[in-house]
Amino acid sequence: MRPMDGAIRASDLSGKVALVTGAARGLGSAAVRLLAERGASVVACDVRSAEGEQLAADLRSFGHPARFLTLDVTSEDDWHSAERAVTHEFGALHVLVNNAGTILRRGITEATLSDWHRVMDVNVTGVFLGTRQLAPLMRDAGGGSIVNVSSTAGLIAHHDVAYTASKWAVRGLTKATALDLIGWNIRVNSVHPATIDTPLTDAAPDGHLEANRGAIPMGREATASEVAEAIVFLASDASSFMTGSEIVVDGGLSTAGVAWMRARLQRLAIERLSGG
Repeated sequence: MRPMDGAIRASDLSGKVALVTGAARGLGSAAVRLLAERGASVVACDVRSAEGEQLAADLRSFGHPARFLTLDVTSEDDWHSAERAVTHEFGALHVLVNNAGTILRRGITEATLSDWHRVMDVNVTGVFLGTRQLAPLMRDAGGGSIVNVSSTAGLIAHHDVAYTASKWAVRGLTKATALDLIGWNIRVNSVHPATIDTPLTDAAPDGHLEANRGAIPMGREATASEVAEAIVFLASDASSFMTGSEIVVDGGLSTAGVAWMRARLQRLAIERLSGG
């Protein structure tokens, strides 16, 4: 049904079933929790079984329908198993969040072919397999929303060749599948966060986070909950006229990062020249 013009709707997901990959920690965990709070039954998927089981148990203790599935997004067999489990337990699927990802901070002369394949398999092939496997289930439920988590690395260059290429690929894959699935009433959009304050960033090399804060005009990382809000918006009917679109959650980095850094360097240069 076409929404009424001017209607304002919250990101209410009551009666919906949502599956999230890379759900055991960080952004995935935040997205699962927020989807559940907004009324969705959630299927949390990850290779980290202990953390994923605990997440699902926590949600159930608060009365939220939740299930954990061990899922390697690079495995076709695992995706087939996930489809069967969702069908058996919930009977339908309305939201798919392709969040699982890995990062490798190596340039073109340092990355090996094995490095390249690993990043591409998780970040791109995982999105392809999940979308291909679960889109028919969403079609049978009357349609739904797929949210692919990319990065600012899918908008601008980063010094990690495989990761950057993979996130640009996710952006293109999003747009192609948005066209392919529009006849099934399935919308496909992408989210592009800058650095998020999660355990993944804790493993960053020395100086990386400090440099990020200097480059981001808002001067800090995103919280996982801030990015999760964008994911839930795209998952819900509040974004009903959006498909093939991008939401950037980066504190102004991709909009003004270069100008911001130039202004900072200019101020430092002036201070040095003036003896300050």
